[in-house]
Amino acid sequence: MLDWYMHYFPIDHDHELTEHEFLGCCKDCERSHWLVKKHLCDFYQRISSYSPEELRSLPPAELYQLYLVLDDIAHLDCGNHLAELILADREIEKLLPTIRGYYTTFFELHETALAREVMTAADPWKPLEIFGLYPRYEALIRTQVETLDLPRPNRLAFIGCGPVPLSLILMHRLYGISSFGLESDPQAVSLANQCLDRLGLAGAIEIIPGNEESLGDLDWDLVLVAALAEPKARIFTHLARIMADRGKRPVICRTYSGLRGLLHPPLTARDYSGFRVQYEIRPGGRVNNTLLLLEMM
Repeated sequence: MLDWYMHYFPIDHDHELTEHEFLGCCKDCERSHWLVKKHLCDFYQRISSYSPEELRSLPPAELYQLYLVLDDIAHLDCGNHLAELILADREIEKLLPTIRGYYTTFFELHETALAREVMTAADPWKPLEIFGLYPRYEALIRTQVETLDLPRPNRLAFIGCGPVPLSLILMHRLYGISSFGLESDPQAVSLANQCLDRLGLAGAIEIIPGNEESLGDLDWDLVLVAALAEPKARIFTHLARIMADRGKRPVICRTYSGLRGLLHPPLTARDYSGFRVQYEIRPGGRVNNTLLLLEMM
């Protein structure tokens, strides 16, 4: 039951950061900067009171409630100036490693719980369909495929897929795209392949132990880099070496922009040295990731 609550969380919840606080405010000024900073500092105080072990042992409902506080801040409908003010604030900068560490830990925990639910549910698709973030993943995949409108790959490679390769699952479910994912965590590889087997997708999607270096020995014609896959500079260095030998292929990289940069360090031009951005798609609604289409120079 706890695992079920772990991923079926209330998107419609009581918001700690409310529009009422911004009455008469443009949400792109020093006043809004102060308001957001206050909530970020409060969030930091809450999560920093837990050790990593204590955070991992929190009841699922409490872990999700913490996530939703951060989620509200990161998806505040605001101007670009406010995001720049927040991310340039030196006091906030000191808090970011802890805040971003929580975000990464949250995704590790919720994906592991979701994987186990998929493996034990009578209908393995049901846990995915009621998963609170499922609509965001679907919107991201539809944007990636329909807006970028690239030639349909024979086989897509995904770097950093985790224990529930939901992006690959949705690309196949919605568009029939075959793929493989590369994952360095052996437990995540095992869980992901068990999930795919339960969903009847083992013939269309495979999760392989390894990292971007493994691409040199595999067949693929489009690569997708996960937002949390790190280090980005190393990934792009290896991609450049492989493409120099095998020919250029399109690269799609997920990253964070605006206030979503609170969640994880955004991709920088230094990270993808040797590549150029062909197209950038900023997210709408509560989708987390900006999509970058890159080409090797």
